[in-house]
Amino acid sequence: MSGEGRFVRHWKDSPLMTSVPGVQILDLVGSNDPSKNSIRSSLVIIGQGSTFTPKKFSGEAFYYFLSGNGILVWHHDNTDLSYLIDNDTYAWLPGAHRHSFENTGEGPMRCFVVTCQTDDSYKMRDGSVKKLDLLKPTGRKLADSFYGFEIQGTRRLLGGGYQLFSPGKAQNDHSHDEEIVYLVRGEGKLVVGSTEFELTAGSAALTPKNIKHRLINTGHDMFGYIVLEFGQECKP
Repeated sequence: MSGEGRFVRHWKDSPLMTSVPGVQILDLVGSNDPSKNSIRSSLVIIGQGSTFTPKKFSGEAFYYFLSGNGILVWHHDNTDLSYLIDNDTYAWLPGAHRHSFENTGEGPMRCFVVTCQTDDSYKMRDGSVKKLDLLKPTGRKLADSFYGFEIQGTRRLLGGGYQLFSPGKAQNDHSHDEEIVYLVRGEGKLVVGSTEFELTAGSAALTPKNIKHRLINTGHDMFGYIVLEFGQECKP
């Protein structure tokens, strides 16, 4: 695991990937593999009254709306369906399904996006749109809570959720499949071996497969982050 930029990056330090009027796509972190194993993350900022229409691709996309209000129009099951979007709405959608996000609110919409390539095709009913309920954790310990995403039918996205833990809490060293996190609140560190990466709200981090690491809350607030784990492609 090498330096900051590829594996850890704050959205304010990220390069702009698009020049679409009213839409900013900021490149965050991801695997540096041009093959089908590529995983990429970005922050999409949709201006008031603007529409973001992602390009079609072979794979799956995960969206988590950090702020704003709008409408998702998704060509799903042979018809265009509309869904209300606000903060803590999340979705996974096949990359080949036509969809767009329109900002109908009073300020910008901000969305954390992670995409991965796959070989398999998807059914017309694959995908889902949900709202995370932060009043009902799916797991709770003395110093932390976890709010799991309801995700079914994905090929590479194994699962994820919103993790929250208290000031001073430090994880034990652990490893697993490839993981991407986005820090929503607080500040802390990602420790990989003898290397430490500073994280503040708005930072994204990638941990490759089987690399031991841990997160530490070094701030005075709760440390809250979105976490997604990816594996090898498999049938649902």
